[in-house]
Amino acid sequence: MDQKRKIYKLEEIFTPSKPADVTFVARNEINKRIDRALRTSGKQIIIYGFSGVGKTTLLFKKLKEFEINYIKTSCISGMTIQDIIIDAFNQLDVYYPHQKENVESNTVGGNLEASFWILKAGLKAETKGDAKVSQKRVVELPTTPQTLAKFIGSKELVWVIEDFHKIEESHKKQMAQIMKVFMDASTEFSNLKIIAIGAVNSAREVVQYDSEMRSRISEIEVPLMSHDTLKRIIETGERLLNIKFSENVTNRIVTYSSGLPAVTHQLCLLLCELDEIFKTQSSQKRIQAQKFNEAMDEYLEENSDSLKAIFEQATKVVHPRKNENPLDLLGYIVTLGKDNFSILELKESIQNGNVNYKGNNLRKYIEEFTQPERSEILRFNANHNTYYFSNPFIKAYVQCSLKIENPKAIEFKQDFKNVLKEELILAQRVFKDDFGDFDFGDFEDL
Repeated sequence: MDQKRKIYKLEEIFTPSKPADVTFVARNEINKRIDRALRTSGKQIIIYGFSGVGKTTLLFKKLKEFEINYIKTSCISGMTIQDIIIDAFNQLDVYYPHQKENVESNTVGGNLEASFWILKAGLKAETKGDAKVSQKRVVELPTTPQTLAKFIGSKELVWVIEDFHKIEESHKKQMAQIMKVFMDASTEFSNLKIIAIGAVNSAREVVQYDSEMRSRISEIEVPLMSHDTLKRIIETGERLLNIKFSENVTNRIVTYSSGLPAVTHQLCLLLCELDEIFKTQSSQKRIQAQKFNEAMDEYLEENSDSLKAIFEQATKVVHPRKNENPLDLLGYIVTLGKDNFSILELKESIQNGNVNYKGNNLRKYIEEFTQPERSEILRFNANHNTYYFSNPFIKAYVQCSLKIENPKAIEFKQDFKNVLKEELILAQRVFKDDFGDFDFGDFEDL
């Protein structure tokens, strides 16, 4: 073996559940926009795109490159603005002096300290001579965005808010106002920023609540990865692990990934595990092509609960609607038998079975399927003004769920696999619309 070859562990190379590091693939246009936004004082940043598209990887790679330190708040459904502010204060570990004796013998310098708000690192509970200071956590008192901005700024940090779209709808207006507070505070702390990572339309939500922020926010969309870029992830992994996938397997991985690097990482990881490759090989090892079907079985088994949860969230009924409940609409979409569809095509199909159907709100309801609240199971192709399923796994699951009442049944799993094989071929045409010509190779059964 070449003595200069570095040994990598498999989990360092293919990372479906965390940001990629050594297999990071740069996307030049997006990188330029992030660079510009990070350098612009006072500019708040919203990075948005579909789940699994690589938003977090891109951001944290850039923060590392610029040597920018940060605190991170991960939002969960139902979180309020006060919740995320308190979370940030917790991470800063901010305290204030609760009691002082002989204060004149123990002074604390600095502008922030003068207001009796201090960082834990700046003052500990201790006794010096005749002076005694006890502390109390800031989160036990009312907290404000203005104070938070001062502390984050004084520590030369930025505040990263992940899954911004999960914040309660009624609190998103306040988020826009907090961004304005941070922007104003940047006159004192030039590097102070909020960087919000969210799903599609996250930036639009902030701007619509505060139009003044339109020129003060950098809205950066991270699109689906092209097939060539996904292949570069695989090629990088091959080089670092000293392995080789067949062209057929590589093309299948890329197509099933549907533009999502997270899926590419997951499938590559499973293929290596099944071939007992857990670190860089001493001599090049070729991944057995027949392992792909095993990897797919493992992927489906591992993600069956996730697919079921996605389907249930997408079809959840909040307010019953005649002919337009989510499950009804998905049924009509599947019945169309098209790779992608327009609102007019779907409306005419529904009217064939119900001449009285008006469809005045149809576009609104279909658009809901592209949002996180309904698991982003559809995507919109702006070039053709059409919609399509976000990936073959979801479409196959929807088709089988509509045919079989019990998704846990053995026949469901087999039917799901059969439908998925068919969807692989159909998916090619849809993805070509997004990314142009691409050599998919031979997709006959391995």
